[in-house]
Amino acid sequence: MKSKPFLIAIAAFAVTVTGAQAFQGTQMLEKAGLSEAQISAFEVAKEKRQSGDFEGARDVLVEAGVDEDVLKSVHKVMHENRDAIRLALEANDYDAFKVAVAGAPLADAIDTEDDFNKFVEAHELKEEGKWDEAKVILDELGVEAPLRHHGMGRGGMKMGHEFQNLTDDQRGALQVAHKANDKEAVQAILKDAGIDMPGKRMGHW
Repeated sequence: MKSKPFLIAIAAFAVTVTGAQAFQGTQMLEKAGLSEAQISAFEVAKEKRQSGDFEGARDVLVEAGVDEDVLKSVHKVMHENRDAIRLALEANDYDAFKVAVAGAPLADAIDTEDDFNKFVEAHELKEEGKWDEAKVILDELGVEAPLRHHGMGRGGMKMGHEFQNLTDDQRGALQVAHKANDKEAVQAILKDAGIDMPGKRMGHW
């Protein structure tokens, strides 16, 4: 029987990593040393995640043997790839960007220097908190917009300034816990992130 914190971590993983696949592709999972069965499970989890079935996505990954070691391995590769992409964007370096996304779906969407310049603009808008403006450009490029960092979407839990330093995984875990109306899990996730929220505030979603 998997522990509740582990299942929450897997649920968050289903949100964040399957979303990252839109940018980094399955070679990210191959580089992390996953088996073919586990890579296939991520493809199924991605479909379930896109349809809003977060628990189903989690269960598929658990059944494929995704454990703590797998989580750590994929996290490491995912963050390395993401950092390489971010640095290329911040340096406005198209050549470095092409190397960072080689073989990934993002390489197909951003395949000209003009597209790259638009993607840089979207990245800068996102960094400024102008998500709607960034999404317009990303939609034009055919790139899936990432989750917003300042909230959990319509009807979701709104994040204040104290949440800005949460990792993507912690935000994903909060989204899953909130969707399940699991306030204990939310408190555990925030405690793990070093955020002490008074009980009264925890009742507001």
